[in-house]
Parts: sequence; C-alpha cells; structure tokens
Amino acid sequence: MRRQVLLTAIALSLVPIAVVWAIDTAPMTGDATAGKALAAGCASCHGSEGVSAKTGVPHIAGQSAPYLVAALLAYQGGGRKDDDMQKAVAKLSQKDLADIAAYYAGLSGFNTRPADADAKPAPAAEEDPFAAVRKLTEKCASCHGDDGNASVAANPGLAGQHDDYLIASMQAYLDGTRDDAMMKASLKSFEPSQIEDIAYFYAAAIPAAAAAPGKGDPLAGMAVAAPCASCHGADGNSSDPKNPRLAGLSAKYLIAAIEQYKDGTRKHSVMHDKVLALRDEEVKNVAAYYASKEAQALPIRKPLTLTEWTARCDRCHGVKGNSADPRFPVLAGQDKAYLAKVMAQYHLGMRENQLMFAMSFLMGKSDIDKLADFYAQQRR
Repeated sequence: MRRQVLLTAIALSLVPIAVVWAIDTAPMTGDATAGKALAAGCASCHGSEGVSAKTGVPHIAGQSAPYLVAALLAYQGGGRKDDDMQKAVAKLSQKDLADIAAYYAGLSGFNTRPADADAKPAPAAEEDPFAAVRKLTEKCASCHGDDGNASVAANPGLAGQHDDYLIASMQAYLDGTRDDAMMKASLKSFEPSQIEDIAYFYAAAIPAAAAAPGKGDPLAGMAVAAPCASCHGADGNSSDPKNPRLAGLSAKYLIAAIEQYKDGTRKHSVMHDKVLALRDEEVKNVAAYYASKEAQALPIRKPLTLTEWTARCDRCHGVKGNSADPRFPVLAGQDKAYLAKVMAQYHLGMRENQLMFAMSFLMGKSDIDKLADFYAQQRR
C-alpha cells in the first residue's frame, strides 16, 4: 500500500538540492538551422514555433538545449514511455537530436506569453492541505465530528485510527461484511483513491478523550482487557495498522461493538470467540477501561500545502518554475494537462527518475492538480 512506505518517501523527498540526477548534456553544439528542418515533423503536435495547441502536449520552445537532448534520449532509451515520441526519435542520431534541441532552445519561449486574465495569486501559507478531503467528509461530520472526534457517545471516534484499519472498515461496509445500510449508502459514491484519502485524513487527526466515560469499573476492566493487548496494545493504543485503537473510544460505542461481535452482526471469527463468554458486567468494565485510557496520536506527517510543494519544486525548477539550470525544464506557463500527466507518471514510477519519483510519491491527485494549475499560470 502506498501509505506503508510513507516515511521512506519523506526521507527521499527532503534530500539536499545538491543531490540531483545525472543528465547526459550531449556536449556537441547543435545547428539550429538544420534542427528547424528536422523539427518540421514535430509541428503537428508541438506547434510550428514549439508552442503546442494540443491539450496534454508540452510546449518546448525556449527550453534549454541540454534538457531537450536529455529528454529525447530518454524517449530513445525507453526511460520515457510514449509510443509516438519513441517512433519519432528512433532513427535520429545524437547529432540530429542536438540540432533539434538547438532550434527549439533558440525560440522565444512559451513562458513569455501574456498572463491569463483569470490567473490566480501565489498560494497562501495558511492553506489547508486537507481542504479537498474535508469536502468529501462533510456528510461524515454529523456522526463522527469535523475532525473525526465524535461528540455522540454511540458513534466511534475516527481520529487517530490507523488508515489501513479505516480503509478495511469502509470496504467491509461496502461489501456487506458489516451490515449498515446508512454507511454503505454514504460510502458507495467514493472512488477507492478517495476512500484512501479520507482514511489518511482521519488517521492524521489528533484524537480527543472519550465522549462518555462509561458506568463500568475501569480497574476491573483492566483484567478483562489483558487478553486483548496482543492485538490492541496494552493500553488500547494499537501498534498494528490492521487493528483499531480502543483507547479513548466511548464506552457506549465499545459496548455496542462487543455485543455485535457476540451476536454475529459484525462478522469477525476471532473477535466473536474472544468476547462470546464475556458477561454483561465484564463488557461494561472493559469498555470503561478503554474509554478511560488516553488515545495517542499516530506519527503521521500531514500533507504538504501548495506553498510547501512549490518550495520543493522550485529548488530545481527555479522560482515559480522559471528554471535557470539547463538540466531542469521550465515549468512556468507549461500546458496544465501535460504537467498533471507527467507528475502522475513520476508518482507511479512510469518515468524513470528516482528523485522525481521520491518527490512525487507523497502527492495525491489534488496535489498534482494544484501544482499543474499553479505552474501553468506562471510567467517568466
């Protein structure tokens, strides 16, 4: 699962700027005149002046010659996978590539075009990185709270639960393993990626104390809870992402859940066997015990804001995407659909570049869309 390698990707995404990938800069000097003739075959996609009129096709006028040569070589070598591009460059020599690159590098550049009338200002530092997810969870808030801390004792708190567990739970409602018509109806409109984003949102939230302490005896419940520690942790804070945190959940909810495992309403053979012999008083006591324990927040890094993302991208691609380094492409004014497509390819490892894979690994679709929109609106 993508979230399971989160910490590795975080470490890679913070590598110093000095750590960059090697690019064959093809030291030969290209002939722009010869390149213009060779580039005639590129015009149908990239435009006669290197500014594409096709959505999803990059503008290449004004990009540095070393970067363009490296990109063309990547298509020849299979590092970039695109059938049309691979066919177009398959029989070209490195001298041909240098000539084409010299031609496009000498053009005025797409990022000198007038700014769009509806261009948006630079992102605000206080931007909420969970804004898109909060929109998805609006209908969940009435039962589970705006941030996953339920104020109604009968409902479970979702804040600080493992995202793997939350994803599995939502899937159980969808496939009927958990029988709840309202939950199934609420979840069926979500795409799998949205369910993952919702789970991550709640997992990153800070859990609050239980809405109700319960009427049982927490001290007596501690003894009842002893066999539960192997799965749910000694204090109810599970370290296993497959198992839920019980610490801090309301006693009323815990009692209801235990009764559902006992009568089979919730289908889980291990839980059924564990709780089947519990007497009513023991159920109340163990629920009170877990409700009295402090819920621990998970060590999850929240998503980056657009401001934070652009700060990382600008290290290589220049302020607001205006690269001054010939190894890295200019992003300012680039086609939005193309930027989104390329970031998604790096994110999935479809383009071979370890640093770009690490940088894009943490991106969700909303991050990619926001970055593509931001850089497409910038000018030199």
